[in-house]
Amino acid sequence: MKSLICLLTLSSLYLTATSSRLSHHRLEHKTPKDFNEDIVKTVVVGQNGSSDFKTIQAAIDSIPSGNDKWIKISLQNGIYNEKIIIPSEKQKIVMQGNDASKVIVQYNDAGQSNGSGPVIVYAQYFVAINITFKNSYDPITSVGVPYKEIKVAPSIILMADKAWFYGCSFISVQDTLADLVGRHLFQNCYIEGAIDFIWGGGQSIYKKCLIYVKGMKTNKMKDYEGGILPGFITAQGRASEQDTSGFVFKYCVITGDGMASLGRAYRGYSRVLFYKTSMSNIIVPQGWDAWFYKGQEDKITFAEVGCIGEGANKQGRVGWEKSLSAKDVAFLTSTRKFIDGDGWMATLPSSLVSLDSPFPIYY
Repeated sequence: MKSLICLLTLSSLYLTATSSRLSHHRLEHKTPKDFNEDIVKTVVVGQNGSSDFKTIQAAIDSIPSGNDKWIKISLQNGIYNEKIIIPSEKQKIVMQGNDASKVIVQYNDAGQSNGSGPVIVYAQYFVAINITFKNSYDPITSVGVPYKEIKVAPSIILMADKAWFYGCSFISVQDTLADLVGRHLFQNCYIEGAIDFIWGGGQSIYKKCLIYVKGMKTNKMKDYEGGILPGFITAQGRASEQDTSGFVFKYCVITGDGMASLGRAYRGYSRVLFYKTSMSNIIVPQGWDAWFYKGQEDKITFAEVGCIGEGANKQGRVGWEKSLSAKDVAFLTSTRKFIDGDGWMATLPSSLVSLDSPFPIYY
């Protein structure tokens, strides 16, 4: 009976999540309580006369170098066509919108996996709430993305430790979310792409996120079902056994109009875990790809634990997918143990604690 209740609940949430994609892409949303607590200053960015700044970069530039107090940049509704750099000396920034469907930070820029796109974060202690980050380069149509026209086009590039994203959307096609360095928490976020669209050497937990796989069109109709070329959700870059990095997807939903593998190995010790996640039938049967590390699969840690849905059927999975011990699963899925071992999250504005429910919404 418990399993049946879980399945019915998950199915309902899956339908809700899919329909909400058209509006805000969110699966759950809460507004921070007393969010001005611990914030020493708030500046407003917008395109009307009531704002302090017209551009996000101008607001960032106004923050003193070496800042050690939390400053909020409040974004009014609008589309911000900017290329934004948050330098390492501008720490403790909270960037917040009211609704990710109405606060869009975008830029048309492609070709560099570590330089293209609207936002590059070099500063530690960065928080973003209810914002869409979008690279508008790749042509996205209702029938898929033309494969030959796709270029590397990140929506955000993370080059720093200690970041938290809540209720945000990340939209592109290839290399959408460049989770390159450091420990990060993505909660209640929407992530869309087709090729390696969550990638890098980050040490991150993706909690209660909706992952949307875009279809890629190819003219080789006879080679791929419906002319849709399968892509890859993750490309994680753990480089050694001592490397602590990895991607953990916890209580997420995977859907889309394309097809994809759960991931391929960007480096030789790549580590990805999908935990209690709902997977639709867009996941290809083999599930994973060793990429350039074929023959070295024993070093790769790709695993699925407690997942449900048609895409979670392990019949046809690669034989080298890992079976993790209960101890390893407990470690990787624990926010405190995997990404907060030194307690950095306790230094975030205290009101953010209200956003981090310990209870799963999918399972």
